[in-house]
Amino acid sequence: MKSVREDKKKFNNYSAVFKSRTKNDDNEELSERIIISARKTGQLDLSSKGLSTVPLRVWGINELTKEEINELHLNLEFDNDNKDRWWEQESLKFLDLSVNSLTCIDPKIKNLLDLIELDIHDNLIEKLPNELSSLVKLKKLNISHNNLTKINKNLYSLENLRHLNLSYNKLTELNPAIGDLIMLETLNLSYNNMEKLPIGLGYLVRLCSLDLSHNLLIELPPDIMSMRVLKKFDASSNKLESIPPLGEMRKLEYLNLHDNNITQFPDLIGCTALQELQLSNNNISEIDMECLESMGQLKILIMANNKLENIPDDIMKMLNMERLDVSFNKLTFVPNFICIMPNLKYFIIDGNEIKNVRRDIIQCGTPRILRHLRQGFDAESIDVKSSIVTSQLNTIQSPDKYVMKHTKLLSLTGQSLQQITDSIFEDASASGVTCVDLSKNKLSQIPEKLSLIKTVEDLKLSCNQLTLLPSWMGESFTRHLRFLDLSKNQLTSMPDSFGLLENLREINISQNRFTLVPDCIYNISHLEILIVHDNQINEIDAKSLAKLSRLATLDLSNNNIRHVPHELGNQMNIR
Repeated sequence: MKSVREDKKKFNNYSAVFKSRTKNDDNEELSERIIISARKTGQLDLSSKGLSTVPLRVWGINELTKEEINELHLNLEFDNDNKDRWWEQESLKFLDLSVNSLTCIDPKIKNLLDLIELDIHDNLIEKLPNELSSLVKLKKLNISHNNLTKINKNLYSLENLRHLNLSYNKLTELNPAIGDLIMLETLNLSYNNMEKLPIGLGYLVRLCSLDLSHNLLIELPPDIMSMRVLKKFDASSNKLESIPPLGEMRKLEYLNLHDNNITQFPDLIGCTALQELQLSNNNISEIDMECLESMGQLKILIMANNKLENIPDDIMKMLNMERLDVSFNKLTFVPNFICIMPNLKYFIIDGNEIKNVRRDIIQCGTPRILRHLRQGFDAESIDVKSSIVTSQLNTIQSPDKYVMKHTKLLSLTGQSLQQITDSIFEDASASGVTCVDLSKNKLSQIPEKLSLIKTVEDLKLSCNQLTLLPSWMGESFTRHLRFLDLSKNQLTSMPDSFGLLENLREINISQNRFTLVPDCIYNISHLEILIVHDNQINEIDAKSLAKLSRLATLDLSNNNIRHVPHELGNQMNIR
């Protein structure tokens, strides 16, 4: 794939490679037609032009020449209905200079103050100008496939940057100041030469996607677990020997640790949303079922090319597992109960010395393997094993105290509960639980004993039948509560005490019956995410919202709002 990309780049850059390219040649690429189009749309695409320098007029593309000023006066005098009224222009917001032969970016880029997206991938750039920090509105920056060996610290002052791609460069380290990019949602650092990462990386708490693959990393910084909203994490093809506990990443859906030097199954207890786990090409000798059982949503587990000697019996409890790859390990036996895993579609066991499944059966693929395993199962065994699986689906059980202590999770979701026994909250309190999930039940009021769990950071109460909230909630959870989900209930108000939740970062009160955003919310000084969609709200209090200086995400969709106050535009961080 890389060679195809390089060939394409060479093809597009023939004019720069095979003849002497002058600045005049580059300037001529910016024709009047392109300028007019850019002024109309705010978008300029100069990709794959064979440029060795950026045409000078790019940096002042919205500045009129003398001829254009004269033409403007003439047309105004005669009221000419010119279809190319390009002087009614849009400031440049999107600039694409990718797939050229640029070696540097002119400091005059500081003139493009309204730029939102800059794409300069596939060039020959070795250094970025300090003036890049002037682009305060920039949200997306792609500098991949260049020759950067270091990143200027000034880049990290782009406080509105959401997406940063630095892949395929020659970076060996990052400045801890990268943690200042507090709005960053995606970061791609793949295919560089980094041996370590700065501690400041953990400050990127809004990051949803992080790609560290194909570097030389030996370890991950411990503060990486602070990335609480991370959904996709790729650290494959490094030299990692161990992984810090990642249980705080409760929204993680995809984790790739393929091709490292890991010897132990990573501690992922708490990663309840994980759907795909890639651990192939490591030195892992055992599957940790205590960890695996906490990931009930896991669909794909890739353990190929490790040192596994057996498949644990309890793996049959992974009811959502669709793909299990344990090829090229040291397995000699495949347990028959694998055949009753209800959603298993791909079971890959090639490259082992399996004694209870013939090689010709293995070569026929998953359906034939499962059929063979079923034949080795007598009816009684099937009934016993099936009942174990079924009981997990149908039986309401109190959470195990030992599990709560190690996962820091109390989950009673989806059990249609109307009441919860006090002892459960007492055990959760003693276990120091930080995440409580009571969603998808039939609770009409908040259990008072919930107040015992002083350590709770993440509280999920969505999809219940709540009409009122007790005032003690704001008083009891003041110190630690960071995430609160009250969506899909029947709430119309909230107690003033909720304004005491000084550490709350995110609150979701969507799909309730609010007619106004509760006043108490405006007192939550550290609030960053406010979700209020699908209520009956009829006005926006911009003055009160201005008190929430850290608010970055505001969702008021599907309400009865008829007017959006212009003052709301003064809050630059809101998106």
